[in-house]
Amino acid sequence: MTIPFGYSADFDIATLGTLTAVGVTDAQVTTGAQLTFQVTLASVGTEVEVRFEGSLDGTDYFNLDSANANTILDANGTTGYFLMAPVRYVRFRVVSITGGTPTLSCKVGAI
Repeated sequence: MTIPFGYSADFDIATLGTLTAVGVTDAQVTTGAQLTFQVTLASVGTEVEVRFEGSLDGTDYFNLDSANANTILDANGTTGYFLMAPVRYVRFRVVSITGGTPTLSCKVGAI
């Protein structure tokens, strides 16, 4: 049996992947207790709209933002987002890109 990411007493980190177009990363199995997403953006044009998603069953995903709002990124660099999310699976989605040819890398940490 594979131990879910975030199951140990340590702080676990997993790379969700890198996106250069609208799309979604592969999902990561997690304990879903306390999640921190780290996004690194390079070569942004005007802005990139992203979403942090979770799922209970690994099939149907939903926005982890409690207001169901997406996140707008408009500057190169690394940003972090802390979420209390009791989910089994997490992934990262690029919803839209306005200008430029951005590269977005996402990692997630869990306790």
